[in-house]
Amino acid sequence: MASISSLLGSSSSSSSIYGSRNSNIISGLASGLDTESMIEGMVESYKQKILGLQQDRTKLQWQQDAYQSISNKLVEFSRKYMSYNSTTNLFSASFFNNSVITTPKGKYADLVTASGKSSSQVVLNGVKQLATTSRYSSSAVSLGAQGTVAKGDHVDLSTPMTLSKMSGSLAIAYGNQNVVLDFGETEDFSNADGTLDTAKFQKALEEKLSEQKLKNQDGDEVSASELIGVNVSADGTVTLSNKDSGGDSVYIKGASGDFAGMVSDLTSAVSGQESEFTMKTDVEVADHYASKAEYLSGKTFSVTLNGQTKTITLGEISRKNGQTWSEATKDAVQQAIDGAFGKKEDGSSRVEVQLVSDPNSFAFKVQEGDTFSIRSTETGVGEILFGEGNDQLTSYLNVGKSLGDLLGSTGGRKIQGEGSPVLQEDGTYLDEAGNKVDKDGYLIHDDGSYRYEYDVEINGVKIGTYQDDTALETVINDINSNSSAGVNVTYSKLTNEFVLTAKQTGAAQQIRIGEQTADGTENLAAKLFGATVDENGDVIQSENYTSGQDAVFVATVNGKTTTYTRSTNSVDLDGLTVTLDGTFNVNEEGNLIDENESVTFSSKTDTDTIVDAIKQMVEDYNAMVTEVKKAYSDMPLQQSNGSGYEPLTAEDEADMSESEIKAYEEKAKTGILFMDRDLSSLYSALRSAVVPSGSDGSYLRSIGIETSYEDGLTTINLDEEALRQALESDLDGVKNAFTKSKEYGSSTDGLMASIQKVTDRYAATTGAVKGILIEKAGSQYSPTAALDNEMLNKMEEIDSQISKWQSKMSDKVDYYTNKFTQLEMLINQMNSQSSALAGLTG
Repeated sequence: MASISSLLGSSSSSSSIYGSRNSNIISGLASGLDTESMIEGMVESYKQKILGLQQDRTKLQWQQDAYQSISNKLVEFSRKYMSYNSTTNLFSASFFNNSVITTPKGKYADLVTASGKSSSQVVLNGVKQLATTSRYSSSAVSLGAQGTVAKGDHVDLSTPMTLSKMSGSLAIAYGNQNVVLDFGETEDFSNADGTLDTAKFQKALEEKLSEQKLKNQDGDEVSASELIGVNVSADGTVTLSNKDSGGDSVYIKGASGDFAGMVSDLTSAVSGQESEFTMKTDVEVADHYASKAEYLSGKTFSVTLNGQTKTITLGEISRKNGQTWSEATKDAVQQAIDGAFGKKEDGSSRVEVQLVSDPNSFAFKVQEGDTFSIRSTETGVGEILFGEGNDQLTSYLNVGKSLGDLLGSTGGRKIQGEGSPVLQEDGTYLDEAGNKVDKDGYLIHDDGSYRYEYDVEINGVKIGTYQDDTALETVINDINSNSSAGVNVTYSKLTNEFVLTAKQTGAAQQIRIGEQTADGTENLAAKLFGATVDENGDVIQSENYTSGQDAVFVATVNGKTTTYTRSTNSVDLDGLTVTLDGTFNVNEEGNLIDENESVTFSSKTDTDTIVDAIKQMVEDYNAMVTEVKKAYSDMPLQQSNGSGYEPLTAEDEADMSESEIKAYEEKAKTGILFMDRDLSSLYSALRSAVVPSGSDGSYLRSIGIETSYEDGLTTINLDEEALRQALESDLDGVKNAFTKSKEYGSSTDGLMASIQKVTDRYAATTGAVKGILIEKAGSQYSPTAALDNEMLNKMEEIDSQISKWQSKMSDKVDYYTNKFTQLEMLINQMNSQSSALAGLTG
């Protein structure tokens, strides 16, 4: 319980009123008065006011706990018996249907599964065909994936190779803005003797600054080269300057990688925020190789064959017997791969390294069904062996590649920039958004190539518009997640094929990939998947395309034999759900082969599951309604002296044992919600929900569910035997009595809908307006209401009043303390004077 003196300390001691503010009081040293007790008596009225407020707060806390105990039961009841996530959801027809065990019987019973119970006599005579999905497969060869060959682009391994020893970055600060200039391993700033060529270096700095963006004094975004000037002198001194008069300071912010080692005074330049630093000009800044092939010697590659990944290291590459550098490199790579994966039994390589002479390029051939990839993480190595822009080769399509890499301009259109193009000082153009464009305003990449966008449409549904830097896998994922398109796309590395499958079975679920979208633009889907379509956009029937079909079966219902067509293999036959798993007993003409080989169905209700759930629901309802009735009808108790049970103070508790305190509090909490109107209305609503009038009430009584009244309390009685009989003879009737709802078309609400309306009104935990009890007292099941409810607001108001009265009491204690201290000092002074006079008179 919340102790009354928790805000005061022990009320029997002076510390309860003095506290740290009054630690220097003089307590009757001269006067002999018990000043502490006198002051405590003077502020007794304040203490009593605070005690009364604290008792009020404790009562509110008890009331909140009582409300929450009831609302918790309402919430838990609703979640247990009326939630779709519950296994005992008596508000769901599925709960009752799933309790029916249906067994197919006959020669072909293993080709059928069934659930539920039909209101008709059903016999499945035979199945002519199953429902299937439309399916289309297409090769990815058009996108560069050969299936058994991973082929690179043109390379020339005989050309010399120069690698910079200055790879890294330089960071420059312009006021509170920063630009970072990156230097790659393939950039060459060397003189003939290998040292730094300052003129080349200055030009590189200027070009890299022109590629960066900064904001000028007006807030406009401009090229960094317009604001930052750079000069590199012959001795390697780099000077940064501000081109914008009155602009920000410019200084070196830092450096990284090998580049940092080329700055001779880096630490001092950075710490001093200097605009001048010196590059080393007496060391070599590049490594030179006679050929690219020589550079590959000792380099590593990651090779994956059929899911097994190994790291291979190339040996020294040298030409023999008049070989070209490319031939020598092919032999080195072949030897390394054979060493890692071994050879076949016939002595041939598992991966055959090929050199295609026209144009000069490398290829890696595997047998059909194998998957292969090779890549290098070392800078520039993959590009040297596989061709410019490539760090990896695969025998399968890499769906992580961008649409631009796979298709270029095929199926795409150039993208128009924003506004009119603006000519820059360096001869390039920018649009109004600062994007690079050509003179006609079309967006371009840094290398000057055009940027393209593509439209994708399947089954008449626009999947999206994508730019050339979008990965193919993004498009595939978007198609698969688009429910309206109704198609799933997969890619198989083993077969090197795309497979498009309709998400639903049936003849109506076709795959349509037109050459153009509905708005007349080229459809990228047709380019990606290579579909051949007719004038309606349907994929033309071929060995790669299988059209979906409906399920066709023969059934006898209530003695009438009919051939049925359905788009799925799970069919409803008057409440009996039958799943067709195979064809049987029907020939190509649709006639029965043997009329005596039909599948019949026998159903049995699992009454234990339903009865146990209903029995537990009745127990929980009775416990809930009993607590509600008791909460508002029990009167507060009185003590023998006629007074009520008020919350205990610390002084009261000091002389009581724990069991005595607990027993007292139980009595004090009795009747804490006496005559509460909301609880009275809740009880009436719960009682009305289980006492329906007319035929609904009659039916509930006939299946063993009726109410009893005793001592002013209405509860539910359950005749378990009557319920079991009803479940065996009239499962649909029982199900309807529990699950029907006016919201879904019934003329009246069933038992669970009636109860749910009550639980929602009083204990809804979600939505803008919560339940009546949730709004009043909060709930652990509603985080927002737990922090904002009527009871909590009232307790916070009392806390504020307690704080105010404590301050008043402390101020009064300070006042009396000061007065008594002055009195003690005056008496002490008078005593001193009296002693002095007595001394003078002898």
